[in-house]
Amino acid sequence: MKKSHLLFFGIITFFVLFSCDKNDNCEAIIPAEPAFNIRILDNEGNSLIGENNIYKPSEISLTRGSQIINLIFNDDNEETYITLYYPEIESGKDYQLKLNNEETDILNLELKNIEGECFDFLSVEAFYVNGIAMQFDNDSYSYIIQK
Repeated sequence: MKKSHLLFFGIITFFVLFSCDKNDNCEAIIPAEPAFNIRILDNEGNSLIGENNIYKPSEISLTRGSQIINLIFNDDNEETYITLYYPEIESGKDYQLKLNNEETDILNLELKNIEGECFDFLSVEAFYVNGIAMQFDNDSYSYIIQK
């Protein structure tokens, strides 16, 4: 009888220790931010975003009805790009990206919640501009809208 108790206690101890290792591993993992960059370029690869350019950050907005999505503008190597945090975006819905008083594009994201061992995260399955699927550019870590 004592041997079976020891065996049972040993198995329980093993599972407790093993699950603690899994939790410790999760604490070391930092999830990726739910954001991506958008660059707007001309046919020659020049940025069209900037206060001294065609699309001024002060005029650009992203909305859906009365919902306003916060856009962050960053500069890198004399190029301005948009960082979009997408948890506020509703998957499969059209959003108006107003670039200036004359030009508005329609953005649509297909998002998927992925359950992970340590945490769940929101993934971009597809990104559309005016109904056209955009490809993620791994070199610049961004989606590029060609104008």
